[in-house]
Amino acid sequence: MKPSTLAEAQNAIRHLVTAVANAGLYSPEHPQISRLCEASRRCFENLLCDKGILSLLMVEGDVLFDDFPLPSGLHTRKLARLMERRHIHRMVVTAGVQTEELQDLTTYLATRKSAGGNPPDHGHLRFESLTAPCPPGPDKPSGVPASGDGNPLHSVKVSGQHRLAEIFEGFVHKQPVRITGLSEVVSDFIHAFHREIPSLLTLMPLRAMDEYTFTHGLNVCLLNLAQAMHLGIKGELLHDIGVAALLHDIGKLSIPVDILNKPGKLDDREWELMKQHPTEGAKRLLDSPGVPQLAILTAFEHHIRYDLSGYPTVHNQWSQHLCSQMTTISDIYDAVRTKRPYSAPQPPEKCAAILQKMAGREIHPQLAANFLYLLENRQDQP
Repeated sequence: MKPSTLAEAQNAIRHLVTAVANAGLYSPEHPQISRLCEASRRCFENLLCDKGILSLLMVEGDVLFDDFPLPSGLHTRKLARLMERRHIHRMVVTAGVQTEELQDLTTYLATRKSAGGNPPDHGHLRFESLTAPCPPGPDKPSGVPASGDGNPLHSVKVSGQHRLAEIFEGFVHKQPVRITGLSEVVSDFIHAFHREIPSLLTLMPLRAMDEYTFTHGLNVCLLNLAQAMHLGIKGELLHDIGVAALLHDIGKLSIPVDILNKPGKLDDREWELMKQHPTEGAKRLLDSPGVPQLAILTAFEHHIRYDLSGYPTVHNQWSQHLCSQMTTISDIYDAVRTKRPYSAPQPPEKCAAILQKMAGREIHPQLAANFLYLLENRQDQP
C-alpha cells in the first residue's frame, strides 16, 4: 500500500472515531460532529477515486483496509472495538458516500446500550454482521473421524469429487463452468461443517494421482471454509470463498498431464508453461457466466505471495485479495501434506513449521496465525 493511501485510510478512521467520541459527549447535531464526519467523507472519497469500493475488516481488534492490515494504533483499535461490540466485522464503503450517512453511523456507534440492533441502512455503506462459530459444548462432538461412512464430511467430499470431475471434464472441452453444480458442492460442505465441529483431520491424503486435480480443489475448499468460518465470515461471501477455492487451479487443466505429473524438476520450458496456469484459469473463468468475480481473481492471484513475489508478476502496489491469501495458505498446506510425484507427504508438524517460516514474507501473517491455530487445536492427527 502506498504511504499516501495508508495515511488517508488512517485519517478517515481517525476522523470517524473522533466523531463517535464527540457524539458520546454532545448531541448528534453538534457542528463538531458534522465537521469530523465531513472530513472522514473526504478521505474516503479520495480513497475511492480509483476503485469505487473499499472495505474495512475487523479481525480480533485489528483493522484490514482492503485486506491490508493497518498499523495498530489508538484509532484503529477503537474502531475495531466499536464495530465488534455491535457484531460488525466488515464495513463496505462505495463512491458517493454522504456526510449524513457517516453521521448516522456515528450516532449508532456512540449509543450507550448493549450490542444489538441494526446498523443504519444506506446506499453507500454496507455492513456485514458476523457471528463467530460456537465452541463445542458438552453434548457436541469435538471432532469427526478421519474417514469412513460415519463421517458426513467424508461422504460429502466423495460426492463432491464426482461432481467436480464432471464439471472439469466439460471445462476441458471448452464448455462454460456450471456454477450451479459448484454451488451445490460448497453448500453441502457448509452444511456438513454446521452439523459437525470442523476438523482438519478430514482432509485425507490422496490415494491416486489422477484424482489430484479434483481432490486438491476440494481439500482447498474445505480448508478455506475452515479459515473463513473461524474468522466469523458467513453468507454469500463464505459461499464465494468456497467456489473460488474449488476453481483456483482450473488453469492447470490446460497444462499437459506429463508436466503436471513429472517426478523430477521441471525444465525451463515446462516451468514457463506451469506458471501460465493462473492467467489461463482466470481468462477461461471470465467466459463462464455466473462465476463469482472472487473466483476469477483468486485463480489469478493464488500463486502471488504476500511480498508480491511468485507468479504472475504484478506491480509493486498490487493489493492481493483476502480470499486469494487464504487460498495460498490452503494450497501450500494441502500440497505439502499430500503425496505428489516429486515429493513425499509431510506430517502436520512439518507443514505447520513451513507455514510459520513463510508467515509475514510469503503468506499473510494474521491469516497464517489463524490457520496455525486451527491446526494446533484439532483433536487428532490425520
